[in-house]
Amino acid sequence: MYIEIDEIRKAPEQTLRIEFDDTIKELEEENHIQADITFKLLGNIITAKGKIIGDIKSTCERCLKEFNRKIDIKLDEKYMLGNLFDGMDGEIELKENNFLEELGDKKEIDIEDLIYQSVILNSPNQIVCDINCVGDKIIEKYVKKDISDPRLEVFKNIKLEKDN
Repeated sequence: MYIEIDEIRKAPEQTLRIEFDDTIKELEEENHIQADITFKLLGNIITAKGKIIGDIKSTCERCLKEFNRKIDIKLDEKYMLGNLFDGMDGEIELKENNFLEELGDKKEIDIEDLIYQSVILNSPNQIVCDINCVGDKIIEKYVKKDISDPRLEVFKNIKLEKDN
């Protein structure tokens, strides 16, 4: 699903609201995503603000059981028409407001890609079915429990003297 930049320009007050209710095919898991996004053109910047909610079928990384993971994401993205650093040479220090996506000569914004990136960036590093999940006994035999490095054993015998 794409939104034409000209649609935003022609909308009242250059503000366009989009509702999305579908799946994101780039996500490997089964999913159902709903998003309510408002695009607003401010000079040469387009802001995309809204909310993304949904269910994603996931596999727990501790016990390998499938479960539905709920997502609730606050969306706040910025796009720039054209290129931010055209005509600038050398090194440039990035400031807080420089973190936006340059559209260059693109005429549209990919809504599904915007949602996909937001879901991926807001996903936890380790996806678990429950915060108290301890895993499965079948998996325990594959988990290395002794993580000490034999090369560091020499440091266990060091005695430090206190300075007075």
